[in-house]
Amino acid sequence: MASTSHDTSGNRLRPGYAPGLFMPAWEQRKLGELMDVASVRRVHQEDWTDEGVRFLRARDLVAFAKNEPIDDPLFISKEMYQEYSAQSGKVSVGDLLVTGVGTIGVPWLVTSENPTYFKDGNIIWFKNAGEIDGEFFYHSFIAGTIQSFINEAAGIGTVGTYTIETGKKTPIWLPAKQEQCCISAFMTRLDALITLHQREPPRMMKEGKNANQYQ
Repeated sequence: MASTSHDTSGNRLRPGYAPGLFMPAWEQRKLGELMDVASVRRVHQEDWTDEGVRFLRARDLVAFAKNEPIDDPLFISKEMYQEYSAQSGKVSVGDLLVTGVGTIGVPWLVTSENPTYFKDGNIIWFKNAGEIDGEFFYHSFIAGTIQSFINEAAGIGTVGTYTIETGKKTPIWLPAKQEQCCISAFMTRLDALITLHQREPPRMMKEGKNANQYQ
């Protein structure tokens, strides 16, 4: 069965969402109408190396989402990267890479110009090209509307996959670009605050009938 391990709350980034700043003038589009949804030329296992250009697998994107270390990072040679990316294109800032196998629908937002390549068949490439604010795109992907679509499209009782064709049909609700930027800034600050609180040790109780147990 297809599974996701990240936040799939349906209350985030849907029509009407705005922290008291904007009118809810959103439109629903399919991602394939806005951008190319594609993959790359296949790299075979014998071409993996220990250094060079980073080569990502679906499991790596899941680790990024969980802030977990990657014990066995893979690479391909710079020469192979140049040859293959000349045919497939280069991953750019603002693009979204999304897992298509295993824990499906886990996104990774590209925020650096560092050369990156990925495993064909494992990861779907949304060539954003500035059509959607990158952070807004990422937060939309982990919200309920898209995650529900992915899981329903993958089917129940099967080994779920998220394919390029399904990626093209994936719906997204979009406000104006300026509003996207404001919402993404708000969500990024909120995520940072949540992360900060998760790292803090539990506070000892100072009040109440059991306060003496914690002092």
